[in-house]
Amino acid sequence: MQHRALIDEIRAFFRGSDGADPKTNEILVAAMARGAAAADAENPSRELATLVFVADALSGLAIERGLSRDETFELLDRVAHIIGLSTDHVESAVYLRTIRDPRFLVLPPRLAVELHMRLLVTLTPVSEASLWTNDHARLECSLHVGEGVPTRRMRAVAREALEEGAVVSSERAFVHAVPVNRWERPSAALVLRLRPGDGPRCITFGEEAAAAIGIVLERASLLDRSMARERSLVEAGERRLVRLGFDIHDGPIQDVSALAGDLRLFKRQLASVLPAESREPVLGRVDDLEARLVEVDRELRELAQSLESPTILRKPLEQVLRREVEAFGASNEIAATLEISGSFGALTPSQRIALVRVVQEALTNVREHSGASEVHVSVAARRGFVEATIRDNGHGFDVEKALVRAAKGGRLGLVGMSERVRLLGGMFDLRSHPGGPTTVSLALPEWRPLTAERAEERANPAR
Repeated sequence: MQHRALIDEIRAFFRGSDGADPKTNEILVAAMARGAAAADAENPSRELATLVFVADALSGLAIERGLSRDETFELLDRVAHIIGLSTDHVESAVYLRTIRDPRFLVLPPRLAVELHMRLLVTLTPVSEASLWTNDHARLECSLHVGEGVPTRRMRAVAREALEEGAVVSSERAFVHAVPVNRWERPSAALVLRLRPGDGPRCITFGEEAAAAIGIVLERASLLDRSMARERSLVEAGERRLVRLGFDIHDGPIQDVSALAGDLRLFKRQLASVLPAESREPVLGRVDDLEARLVEVDRELRELAQSLESPTILRKPLEQVLRREVEAFGASNEIAATLEISGSFGALTPSQRIALVRVVQEALTNVREHSGASEVHVSVAARRGFVEATIRDNGHGFDVEKALVRAAKGGRLGLVGMSERVRLLGGMFDLRSHPGGPTTVSLALPEWRPLTAERAEERANPAR
């Protein structure tokens, strides 16, 4: 069978009889491209290309929608039969590649740990996996994946693995514990339940999983510190913005209102002294000036409201973003559209504020610098993170040169926003080139501590 036909058969397996959804198709196309790149001209191996394709597809699908254990084992058996390798070999190769997928590094720590454990249970003979951590000086199960529930024996081997810093086995119950190191010291224990005879190979899988989870825990620790720092920065910055909003409301807005009153009085006075033949054009000009003042008053009020952080936190995020985009479109000759999907309840207050501020700053840059006729804002809540994209059809620019000029001129703008996003554990990207288009994008992870949401687990006492 030719390599292309092989890939098509595996793609058909993922699609199923009803066809794949667009997101699944996107994952499969990207995985196929990586598989083809792995089997280059110097190493034309269909086996390697197939294993890379399957591993990358499984990683993407695990992140996006999860995987079925039975479905996955059926796929691995089929792949092994097609390429002429043993199922154990295919299982090992695919699993060891999936856990090294860099996409796991940008997920929220809790989700990344859970996915690592689910892949361990889905792709290997491990039937259960649980992560044990010291919470308030008490060893507790933070996460459990599999059909069973955490047991006293699991707790015992987890404690022993943490104390000894080495793999501990309870052969009678086929339970094994692997220490999870953070900063080269045991900070958690990954406990596995195996079937008879699967010990040595599955312990190797467990050690690989523990190494990957250790990296996630180290990143979580760094993000905890960054989140604390970001909270203090947000509080200070938003206090200044709120003060600026009050100053605009109490100063320029009141001055504009007073000026509008004076202008109306002036109009009445003119109407009483102007001759009939010149009254209409002169008063019409005064009406034009009054209309411009009304528009200035509206824009100032919108600006003052947009700077008010409590408004951003109190109202639904969809409503806040829609108001920003509609106000931008109404005050500029630029067609502005918004596409928004998903639920944003998991975002922290700092993340909500950062997201709105990035959209505001990006739209300001579109208005002042892009020469665009259209701008599209897209915000979507996906599994474990929220992503946003602001794309315009303007004349574009050289990103590196523009950022250097902005820094020298003290205009931080999006540079400051990118740092805020990164402090929140997110990713920020600005892409453009002369001739356009320009795209600003960001992704913010859903943030939950690893020890959260244990109410149901505590309701089921350990055996």
